[in-house]
Amino acid sequence: MAHSYPNPYASDYTAQSDGSLRFQCSQDTHTLPWLTLPPHHPVVIQTQAFWTAVGAFMLLGGMEDGQWSALTWIDWELGDADGGHAAHGVYRSTELDGKQSYDVVLFNADGAAIVTIRGRGVVFRNRNFEKWREGSKGEARAATRTSDFVYAKPKDLNLRADERALVAPYNPATDFVEALATQENGFPPGNPLIGGSGDHVNATHFHEIARQALFLIKGRSDIDTSGEMSRKRYVELGTPLRLKIRDEAEDSITFELVQLDKSCAEITLRWQV
Repeated sequence: MAHSYPNPYASDYTAQSDGSLRFQCSQDTHTLPWLTLPPHHPVVIQTQAFWTAVGAFMLLGGMEDGQWSALTWIDWELGDADGGHAAHGVYRSTELDGKQSYDVVLFNADGAAIVTIRGRGVVFRNRNFEKWREGSKGEARAATRTSDFVYAKPKDLNLRADERALVAPYNPATDFVEALATQENGFPPGNPLIGGSGDHVNATHFHEIARQALFLIKGRSDIDTSGEMSRKRYVELGTPLRLKIRDEAEDSITFELVQLDKSCAEITLRWQV
């Protein structure tokens, strides 16, 4: 994701004596329509993760205008969902498995922790990102035939009027759910709740696709415990993909996200029983 634009969500970053950064969180639903979703909705968590981490990383000098970043791994533990959306938070640079990582904790107005997010990524310092991406985009376009893709009905996904279907109906005889994210259903104005660079299917799309697939398979979308995602490669817009069920338990499910026969990501969602 390129990042030469102002941060609409996290502001007033202030350095603390322990090396952390504290910041304020916008609650402007007009500017940020995704804040109309519940505090633990995966779209909310992933969008918060992006803006809070990128804002802090830039302030700490980790990125320069014109550079690009890519999320490679993220997990989150959910806390209080009853006290409203985040009012403020704290960011810490950490090390996990010998790699530079970060922690973000978001708090509601009463000071209760809503979510703890851990993540890590990479920065492209010496690569012509746009030129490099032309090849994979062209390969995806050449292999894509989407005119016959059929989306699940919004009522069958328990979607609100402003949410968009990203998955096909589920066939219980299979071990996968088909999905398709496009410019039209994945970004404003067609999808008012999910943003991004517009270059590829981003992490927020991944989480929403997995949430919709979970509802088709389990009849639930209240992911109220935790989640985790690791990313291996970019996923192209306008090209169908599959969420293959790799592991399924009473309180969790793990999907492998595959596009053009290539493994692109793995997503685990967990809930209370």
